[in-house]
Amino acid sequence: MSKPLSIPAELLNRAAMGNSNAQFELAEIYMQSEDEQDNQLAEEWALKAAQLGHVEAMYWLGEGYHAYAKDLLEDDPDEAKVWFEHAHRWLEQAVKHRHPAAILELSNFYRRGDVVEKDVAKSVEMVIQAAELGEVQAMRDLVCIYEHGLGVDIDEAKADFWAEKAKAGE
Repeated sequence: MSKPLSIPAELLNRAAMGNSNAQFELAEIYMQSEDEQDNQLAEEWALKAAQLGHVEAMYWLGEGYHAYAKDLLEDDPDEAKVWFEHAHRWLEQAVKHRHPAAILELSNFYRRGDVVEKDVAKSVEMVIQAAELGEVQAMRDLVCIYEHGLGVDIDEAKADFWAEKAKAGE
């Protein structure tokens, strides 16, 4: 049995009063628990924060729903589709705020065609956008994209450019 979480009353009060930063902080604390009820509370608090415009909570939900959908995909494709749609919706919200990791995550939806029409060119554009916003993983992805011509022409100069940018950004 996992030990109960120690949540500061002041944090709970701020979250209950509608402070989105406190709500997201609470979500992160609850997510660290191994207790499934705590994980449900994490999702509830993250949803509250995201609905109030907390961009990191939007990304966090999108990423979490995406991981859950991938886990379900083989056993229950219909249920997985529902979670892919939830993930897509939250990632799109974070993308509107130019969240680099959300842009990169959403690019994968277009690369694979998860609940959107497959569009490799759009996927590559999004990876470039994320890289230009400083997302180091996107920079690394561009190295591979340009080295192997994944949806673009092979371009060693661009691959080298992004490799250098990724190294500098680490």
